[in-house]
Amino acid sequence: MSTDLNADIHTTSSVADTDISSALAQPLATSPSAARTQAMSLLELQKQLDADLSRHMAVLTSNGVNMQTPLVDAQGFPLADKDLMAIRTAKQRINVLRNDSKALRDRVAQLLELAINGDASAQLSSTNAEAGTSVKLRSFARVNSVAEGSPAQAAGLVQGDQVVKFGSVTSDSPKGLAALAAPGIVVDGESIQLVVTRQGAAVNLTLTPRAGWGGRGLLGCHLLPL
Repeated sequence: MSTDLNADIHTTSSVADTDISSALAQPLATSPSAARTQAMSLLELQKQLDADLSRHMAVLTSNGVNMQTPLVDAQGFPLADKDLMAIRTAKQRINVLRNDSKALRDRVAQLLELAINGDASAQLSSTNAEAGTSVKLRSFARVNSVAEGSPAQAAGLVQGDQVVKFGSVTSDSPKGLAALAAPGIVVDGESIQLVVTRQGAAVNLTLTPRAGWGGRGLLGCHLLPL
């Protein structure tokens, strides 16, 4: 167990809760360029939060415990060989930081949707709603391959599927398929709603990116632009 690491948890500066609350309290940007700027600012804050989270997790690791480890022995006595104050502090901060991280990622996803789809998407929806018509989106990518045992295979994607909607990305997105590389679009553990066409029929899928599935990337599929 590292005494220095346990002491460090009480002295090292971290992402302040007020900074995160202030960032989330800001109104959503109303233009694509402003949304992109706001999203990048939040992503920088997310990096600081992730570093802070890693530091607190390291305290648990140095004490040989995790978030589920009880801090008493079989007789109900506090563990004598652990820095219980540091462990309790770390656990409390980890819970707070995980909640903050989820809130930040959700906000970034909202901003990136605006940054990618832009005002034209909103105008298109409004115009067609007023006219009482529906918009038929075009496919913008084709599934070239799906790896065995991958998240893409688990979601039901098959070779030859044509992608109509990938999260917030559609054929109307200015960058097309390249928009999938934007930060916050594909995030480990965060589900993405897909619409694909298969043999002329629309199919709705839920794809959850996952690291460590045994192959490259978080998805396990290769897409080609149309």
